[in-house]
Amino acid sequence: MPTAIAPSSSHGKIIAPQQASEVSKPAPIPPLVLGERLNVLVLGDSHNRKTLLQIKNSTLLAESSLPLQSGETLTVHVDQLHPILVLRTISAEDLDISRTNEFLKFYRSNPGALKEMIASLKALFSEGTPNQLSHFLSKGEAQSLYKILNQIIISEDNIADPLFLKDYITALGLTGERKLLKALSDPAALAEKKSGATLKEILLKLSAELTAVQTSPGDKEPDGCRIRQFSDLADHAATVIESLQIVNVLAQEQDGLFMLQIPVQFPDGIRMQELFIETDREKGKQDAEKQCRIVLFLDMDSLGELAVDMGLKEGTLHCTFKCPDQKVFDFMQPLLPALVDALSGIDYAVGVIQCVMDRDIGSWKQDFLQDHNLFTRNSIDVSI
Repeated sequence: MPTAIAPSSSHGKIIAPQQASEVSKPAPIPPLVLGERLNVLVLGDSHNRKTLLQIKNSTLLAESSLPLQSGETLTVHVDQLHPILVLRTISAEDLDISRTNEFLKFYRSNPGALKEMIASLKALFSEGTPNQLSHFLSKGEAQSLYKILNQIIISEDNIADPLFLKDYITALGLTGERKLLKALSDPAALAEKKSGATLKEILLKLSAELTAVQTSPGDKEPDGCRIRQFSDLADHAATVIESLQIVNVLAQEQDGLFMLQIPVQFPDGIRMQELFIETDREKGKQDAEKQCRIVLFLDMDSLGELAVDMGLKEGTLHCTFKCPDQKVFDFMQPLLPALVDALSGIDYAVGVIQCVMDRDIGSWKQDFLQDHNLFTRNSIDVSI
């Protein structure tokens, strides 16, 4: 099959008319899918517009106007399969945008991904470390993983902990790269005391080691099958955390918004609560003039769905509870005076604290999300 590679910035092509005769026992051309993205290894410098390429497990002689060097790895997109194979190179900038879009799609299409990930890991390690994983996770790492899973779920044991939110963000691994970024300007940051490995760090280590062992000659069934299942779970779990990181970075850049999904343990299982913190990013304002809004969507076992919309403006705090039915409203209303008394001890003035009926909290939630660029219905606005 003739093969072509087109650079991202031009219409030139690299044509490989046949399998490389210079290579003994060349492998057959691997099956490719239109639209697939893959890495191609350059095996020789380009001469007279021709070079050797390794595509998956096959070696092909290709033709191109691109100056290619031996050992170079190209990230390419499969643009055409017949009558010639056309692979278009993807620039680093395009690759970053594409990867970001993939995380955004994953986040928006998998709203329950974090809950499913936590439930799967808890079930896997509920009775200790599975035998097949004992070679890849030390006893301390396994204990840390199980401890983290308990730390990131609100339960009777930690519901009164005032630092839960801070510890949750750290333990999940949402701020891990922040320390590395700080170390670029301050190398001493890497030497700062660390409380322990985060869930993301453990998952990435486990994923790397499981991927390595799958390519070893000793991979046999049925243990090999289980190893692949564990590897897929670790990869998926790490992707869930990374998607939360990416959407938060973009949400802060575009909307001044920070988002968290917080698992809470109820008698009937884990339910996710969603927290949105929106800051006033207008420059030139004094601190007292800046606004902050916190919106919390709750999913409770007895009260059902609730929404809490709290705002801080010019030093005054306002809060509205949205209740789905009359019974919940009647339960919440008598509690408001006690809440006002509790809030009177803070440094802010207490404004309107109220409870209102809203029988369609789901629609109100959608309206709230649609006010932000990250959640626009028909497009994803990416700023790199």
